[in-house]
Amino acid sequence: MHITNIGINHWHDPDFFINRPQGSGDYLILLIKSKAIFTFSEGDTEASAGNVVLYKKGTPQFYRADGERFGNDWFHFLPDNEEDLQFLQGLDIAYDRLHFSQNLSEPAKIMEMLCHEYFFDHPNKTESINLLLRLFFIKLSEALHSTSQGRNGTNYEKISALRISIYNDPARDWSISAISNVLAMSPSSFQHTYKKLFGVAPVNDVIAARVERAKYLLSTTDHSIKQIAHICGYASDMHFVRQFGKITGMRPTEFRNRSQ
Repeated sequence: MHITNIGINHWHDPDFFINRPQGSGDYLILLIKSKAIFTFSEGDTEASAGNVVLYKKGTPQFYRADGERFGNDWFHFLPDNEEDLQFLQGLDIAYDRLHFSQNLSEPAKIMEMLCHEYFFDHPNKTESINLLLRLFFIKLSEALHSTSQGRNGTNYEKISALRISIYNDPARDWSISAISNVLAMSPSSFQHTYKKLFGVAPVNDVIAARVERAKYLLSTTDHSIKQIAHICGYASDMHFVRQFGKITGMRPTEFRNRSQ
């Protein structure tokens, strides 16, 4: 398999739409980060953060934002041979429909690695991309087919979707009061439930999500420390530097030098 185009953490205006009656000429995978409307043969279907779509080559592609910014990770790709097609078929990821997973963190991280490989040349680029593509689809299949015993209640689904949103857009103002109001929970009940489900306090998860985004930007862009702090939701670059050092044991500049 090989990638024909890829984009990570793309956000579009609320009037965004895609209208491809003949498809895109290749296969397309989307990891969705916001509310959206997808139109399949049976009609319109609402999507949200945590949904996934795998379009087959030749399938019409119609989707649009749903009253707010549209965000997604995506890549277009083509199988190289029959073996690649059989590999995809064996993973049991149905084409041309919405899937949902409570945790897409592993596929999302692999997609970031694919993006890095795609845009930087090196002697083993083709082999690396092919291996990462296979690992991506294996981890995606695991995420879509895994079951969470004892975690099937409405609160779990809502809070899991929230956690996906935090990691997809960590720069937002994730205040406990605002989140708990949206979930119709008291702040104390929300924090207790969140930590019980995921083993970490929501405030600390927001910090972890921001640091993860910062690590990616430090290793893949030449943005200044001040720019990265702003992108990751920090009002002060000094606060960012202190928090990054506390989590990683390194200053941002040191992490950038090591990663490069």
